Amino acid sequence: MDTDIIYLIFSYSNKVFIWNADDWLKLRQDHRIIGELIGSMSKSIGRGIRGLPLLLLPEEVTLLLEKKIACLVECTALNISPDESLRQRFQEYREKLFQEQADSFKDNRKKQIISIMDKIVEGKKRKILGLPTCKKKMKKPLDKNIQEALDNIEINTEKLLEEELAKVPELTRNDMLIQVHTAYPWSNKDNIKSVEWKYPLTPEQRLKYKVFKDLWERQYYITSGENYGTDFVVYPGDPMMFHSQFMIQCVCRDEEIPILDIVAKCRLSCHVRKTLVFATYHEEDDTVKYQSFQWADWNASKNS
Repeated sequence: MDTDIIYLIFSYSNKVFIWNADDWLKLRQDHRIIGELIGSMSKSIGRGIRGLPLLLLPEEVTLLLEKKIACLVECTALNISPDESLRQRFQEYREKLFQEQADSFKDNRKKQIISIMDKIVEGKKRKILGLPTCKKKMKKPLDKNIQEALDNIEINTEKLLEEELAKVPELTRNDMLIQVHTAYPWSNKDNIKSVEWKYPLTPEQRLKYKVFKDLWERQYYITSGENYGTDFVVYPGDPMMFHSQFMIQCVCRDEEIPILDIVAKCRLSCHVRKTLVFATYHEEDDTVKYQSFQWADWNASKNS
């Protein structure tokens, strides 16, 4: 499987996903493709942050294929029930992960013990002399004779390290970090096949794609505008760091828009602090033109 190509995974109902975390990051950082994360919510990152897979807009898929950034495939292996050999392979892989975690746990604990070995040695010497070992009393200066006796005690640090390591509990499988696979771990050229992508087909779909492509080529970040009742929402930078600026509504050149619809969308755009933009595609010169609308304060305009 070519690791340099981003594989878009085709699923039922013409939906396309990204399951690989590296591909998700590359699409976002290098190609300004955002999509929508629809996986389970993460407890550690923050509230409302979902995980993989990433569901792509059809316009995003078409753009990635047209720009030869990615290819569309179907994983045939995912349509086949796992046999006994695959189950055995998976169990061996999970056991390997467990052993790696157990070894890492021991290595980290050993490093921690070594880093505080001088304190452990001092505590051991104090116990031999019957001195207190709490932190507060260990900071107090000792009598000269007692300090001399403490210094004359010899401790085998290697043996002490072995004793301390023996106290470290074994890592159990209940303590194991479980890897949630977001990509099929054994993909190869034999279990993937190319899929033909059929979008856009209708005039409305072609209009939306032309507008999306034009905005993308203008270096904007684009997401779905479904939450605002429009086609797209446009950001000047990554949506994780910037607020959106424009609400994009794609319209045909000869389309009649009821004035109440324009008023409603303008009021909404004003409420969410964005600019409403109508986008039209001109086929004769293959260009997209934009018309922006903003809600004006009628009282302010009368008084000026």
